[in-house]
Amino acid sequence: MKATPKTGTAKSAFTKDIEARLQKLAPKKTNLKFSDEYILGNNFKGSSKLKLLRIKIPVLRKFAASHLGSKEESFDPALLPQMKKLWFESDIFEAKHISLYWLENQSLETLLANQKVILSWVTEIDNWAHSDSYCSIMAKLFEADQKNILPVYMKWNSHGNSWLRRCSMVGTFYYSRARKVQPSFKLAKQLVEPHFNAKEYYVQKAVGWTLREMYNVYPAETVRYIENNLHQISPIAWVAASEKLPAKIKKNLLTKRKQLR
Repeated sequence: MKATPKTGTAKSAFTKDIEARLQKLAPKKTNLKFSDEYILGNNFKGSSKLKLLRIKIPVLRKFAASHLGSKEESFDPALLPQMKKLWFESDIFEAKHISLYWLENQSLETLLANQKVILSWVTEIDNWAHSDSYCSIMAKLFEADQKNILPVYMKWNSHGNSWLRRCSMVGTFYYSRARKVQPSFKLAKQLVEPHFNAKEYYVQKAVGWTLREMYNVYPAETVRYIENNLHQISPIAWVAASEKLPAKIKKNLLTKRKQLR
């Protein structure tokens, strides 16, 4: 993967402008129902050092769609070099998310034509929100070009960076209801199994989330798979994996899970 500028380097005029305009949108009083540590995942031993302006998501999305005057201008594919700079240069959570919103609004053709650049963005992910948004984009690429993206996922799946491991799982289905072509059950198992005993909270969340999506596509196979691995599935992964299971199936698995303790 080609080396790219890291957060903290000199900022371009484009990045400075976006950051300045976002800082003006930052509320003077904020709802502290959720702490900065919770939003960035640091209360679960995350590592994000980003600044948080606490701009509400609807406000941030509206800004993303109009920061150049019109939606067409704001999401012009020609802006990729500037959006790449914003992603790698900014140390503000919301500013980096503008780059992800921009990617989310690109056509599949644009994403495929620039997938090498997009793949390089993964090194900047250090929180669950950016991870999820990035995975929604990667899932589109994976569905359209599994031949080239799968080797990347396999590499990420054993990477020392836990956020890359998370992306290798979450980026498969995200979400299964949005996929016309589903990842195979065999592949999903292959990506999940190495992480049953992972220490990282958000990797465990990814295990559970992937099992949940596997159930949505392959219900019978997934129930058997979960039952056979109840002794390995962590409490964190179990909560996510069992969230959408029918009550009767969940109760049965929960009973067996308690018997294994």
